[in-house]
Amino acid sequence: MNDDAAPSKADQVRLYLETLQARMDPDQFRVLRHLVSGSFSVLAAPDGEGHLDLGDEDKVHLTPDVTNELLVALAIAATGTMEHHVVDLGDGAATIMDADAANDPEAIQEMRDWAAQQRRERERTDAVLRGIADASDP
Repeated sequence: MNDDAAPSKADQVRLYLETLQARMDPDQFRVLRHLVSGSFSVLAAPDGEGHLDLGDEDKVHLTPDVTNELLVALAIAATGTMEHHVVDLGDGAATIMDADAANDPEAIQEMRDWAAQQRRERERTDAVLRGIADASDP
């Protein structure tokens, strides 16, 4: 197949979302679609700044499945391939890995160890900041 006939990254994301729409809860899919389009807007912002807003009525539909599907859609947009696997890192965190890495137990463990280290560092930083805030409170 020549490159001219290959689907664009946007077409691949669109195709992926169409397949999800058929099997996802409609409210969850609506939230996912909002997050995907909002993510692309944030990424395309010239200053690189932005944020995604979800109303309280939509937050109830932001499930781990929706978050995982968002990760996959963004990975497709970034790489142009659909060969991604969601890997659970523990404590509600997940990442996307290519098929080779996702089938390598050592690679998965390295990623889980890294994520656990990041969580521990965040917890230590939060504890220090809480201590500073408590000491500063008159």
